[in-house]
Order: sequence, then structure tokens, then C-alpha cells
Amino acid sequence: MLRYTFVHVPGIGYVTEKRIWTQARTWDDFLDREERIRIPGRLKSSVRRLIGESERRLAARDHRFFDGWLPTPERWRAYGDFRTDAVYLDIETTGLNWSGDLITLVGVADERRFRTYVRGVDLDELPSDLQRYKVLVTFNGAHFDLPILRNAFPVLPPLLHIDLQYPMRRLGFRGGLKKLERRLGLERPDDVKRLTGSDAAKLWRRYERGDENALDALIEYNRQDVENLRPLMDYAYGALKAKALGGPPPHSPW
Repeated sequence: MLRYTFVHVPGIGYVTEKRIWTQARTWDDFLDREERIRIPGRLKSSVRRLIGESERRLAARDHRFFDGWLPTPERWRAYGDFRTDAVYLDIETTGLNWSGDLITLVGVADERRFRTYVRGVDLDELPSDLQRYKVLVTFNGAHFDLPILRNAFPVLPPLLHIDLQYPMRRLGFRGGLKKLERRLGLERPDDVKRLTGSDAAKLWRRYERGDENALDALIEYNRQDVENLRPLMDYAYGALKAKALGGPPPHSPW
């Protein structure tokens, strides 16, 4: 999707981008047909320059360039090119008020594995481990997970962040993660299906009192939150790409 993108060029909005798409679909198309593209000359120059820079940065796998130039609602466009370097993350806390709560557990997953970082055990290893990634996918992370993480760890790797709730809203899906999963037919195991964020905080308190089984249950609850982000992000990316460029939307894979 990045090579179809023009809204990261200063002066190019959605209307102008759509006008460009009627004449040139990709960066290469634009350069091949530049003289015939019907937009002001100063914009053509800006597009040409940033296309060249974008190609170089994409070849270098420079996610920070696109994080800086893409409008925040359009960061999903980078997902297809950086998917293999994406990490999916969800945190658990001592309560539901981010301003005063402590992180109890963080779950992360990539294409290969799921891992948890537990308070008092190995939570401090999280920031350095995140350095191996380029894209961070969360659900409601802009308002919950990231403010809490930045409070706990003032220095975090500069990842390109995609808060999945916003791509989903653009597709007409409202509500929390579990509601979206049900609407798209993604089922959780029965033993964690009815657990909520409040239950997660209670499980942590039980663990602090010596109940190791409570930590196992909390980890499994968190695992479902984390591992379900990947198929949902894949679906959102495909659906938004189809919506932007035309073509049939993807079917729910579940």
C-alpha cells in the first residue's frame, strides 16, 4: 500500500490523492506519467522529490521515516511492507485507571512466538527486546498501553505504532476488542472467554497472595488478547486497502 500512497507528501490530501489515482496508481506510475498528471506544478515537484526519498527509505527498511511522514490515521498503510517486523502487544495492570496503575504483565507476539514479561521477574527486559521490531500493533494502545508503558519506561524504541481500533472504526466496527472478535467470528477458548480487564487485575492479586495458577490464567487471558491482534490487523489492512484502491474486501478468515 505504501507505493500507492501520496498523502504523506505535504500539500496532498485525500481528494488530491484520489485525483492522482485516476491518472497514476503507484509511485512508478506517477514518475512515468508525470508530465500528464493534472495537478499544480509545485505539487508535482514535491511528489517527485518525496517519492524518490520514500523509495530509498523503504529499501532501507526505515520505518521511522514513514512514522514521521504518514498522517497518523494512515499508518496502517505501512503494515504490508513492514509486517514481518511487526510486534503485537497488550498490557495488564493493577486496575483500569492508567494514571496511577502499575504494569503487572506485558504480552508480545511476533510471527514466531508469544512471550510474557512479568512484574518482579523480567519486565525490565521489555524495552531492549522491542528494539528488534519496527511496527507496534495494539488495540486502544494510544490511550492505554503506551501512556502506561512510557510512564514505566521513559525511553522506548521509536516504533511505528498502529492502534488497531482506528482502522477498525473506519471499517464500521465499534466497540472493544472482544466485541470485534465476536463480530468477525474469532472465538476464544471457553476458560478465558468471559474474563475481563477487571478479572485480570483480580488474578494478579491472587498471584501476589501465592496462587501460581492465577498467574497461568492471567497469561492465557493476555495471550488471547495479543495473538488475536495479528489476524485482526491482517483483516483490517486488506479491507482498508480494498476500500482505498477498489476491489473486493477480504473475507473473514475464521
